[in-house]
Amino acid sequence: MTKPAPLMSAKEFADRARLIVETMQGHTAHRAIDLLTNDVLRGLGYGEGIEIFETMVGHWHDADAAYPHGGRCPDCEREAEARAAA
Repeated sequence: MTKPAPLMSAKEFADRARLIVETMQGHTAHRAIDLLTNDVLRGLGYGEGIEIFETMVGHWHDADAAYPHGGRCPDCEREAEARAAA
């Protein structure tokens, strides 16, 4: 399990989210909000679940990836292949 991050207040979370929305757009903003909410959840003790989430969606958080995702969805393709093989 990951070590919990220090808790932030609801106001600090809102201020940081507001700053992200005001200064970023597209994939960069989405990635920043995801990372911010991950920090909040870690602070509440949900670090193990966040590690699982980040392992599964890491390809969506590539800094140079276009947003919204316009190509094939790796997760969707993998699931379709598994269903076809079943």
